[in-house]
Amino acid sequence: MRATFLAAALIIMAPVVHAADQRDCIARAIYWEARGLSDNGQRAVAEVVWNRVRHPAFPKTPCAVIYQRTGSVCQFSWVCTRAKNIRPPNNSAWQTAYRIAGEQPGNLTKGAIYFHAKRHPARWRHLLEVAEIDSQIFYTQRR
Repeated sequence: MRATFLAAALIIMAPVVHAADQRDCIARAIYWEARGLSDNGQRAVAEVVWNRVRHPAFPKTPCAVIYQRTGSVCQFSWVCTRAKNIRPPNNSAWQTAYRIAGEQPGNLTKGAIYFHAKRHPARWRHLLEVAEIDSQIFYTQRR
């Protein structure tokens, strides 16, 4: 009886993860990483977030994935800048990012969990390139 009560108490005390907050985090990632790209380029960034949520090596919510840090290294570059604390302006780029953040993820990136802009060469020999969308290159782990 005591164990059942304790388990129930832990469930009640667990923080609530609001879907609207998660959507806002995804929209920020889209905005700061891919505004100005095509809708598919922006969807691809959202897919990487969702692919990480489903991957065992990453946190289990979009916000936790996006704001994850390893020491001083941010998983998404804008998180290590002032942009982390800036609310994007309510312009068409933000509205597009927010709309796309609310969509179901597809498979444009073929399961990618990493990406970078083509203008910033990466030395990720341990990863497999799986897609190129707009000016972004997408990778997954080699099997």
